[in-house]
Amino acid sequence: MTLTLTLAAPSYALLQADTTCWKCGESTRVATIWVPSFTDTSDVEGPEDEPEIGGAATLRHIEDLDDNVTDHVREVATWLKPGHSETAEATYWANHCPHCDALQGDHFVMGVHGPFFFQHRAEADALELIPGRGPLTANASASQSEWMDWIALRLGL
Repeated sequence: MTLTLTLAAPSYALLQADTTCWKCGESTRVATIWVPSFTDTSDVEGPEDEPEIGGAATLRHIEDLDDNVTDHVREVATWLKPGHSETAEATYWANHCPHCDALQGDHFVMGVHGPFFFQHRAEADALELIPGRGPLTANASASQSEWMDWIALRLGL
């Protein structure tokens, strides 16, 4: 069976920051995948349905990634890997603490008190940015916020 990946982006980047593990209290590196734009066909069921087209976004609840992006993530962000969240009752690509291997759920990483929730451009500019290697396809949700446009500016897009 071939899996159909429903979200496509022309390129991507990995954004990295530090946070404190909720379980062991150690400093832990976390990453998120950012895209400059996307097309999501997950709700397209018939010829009258239109895909969702969006601008700069980060991906959440990533169920699957294409092989090229998977290989790149495994090289540069070894702690970002599939894991099962009891809270979300789902398995998705999530950050894991390198000290205790606890899953750092999307809610904590991307939420109001997480390392990827910015109010000022200087905060977003402080992120480590690792350019991707070409286009991306995935089964994921896209989350948009004004600060994500600042990443496009950093990359000259």
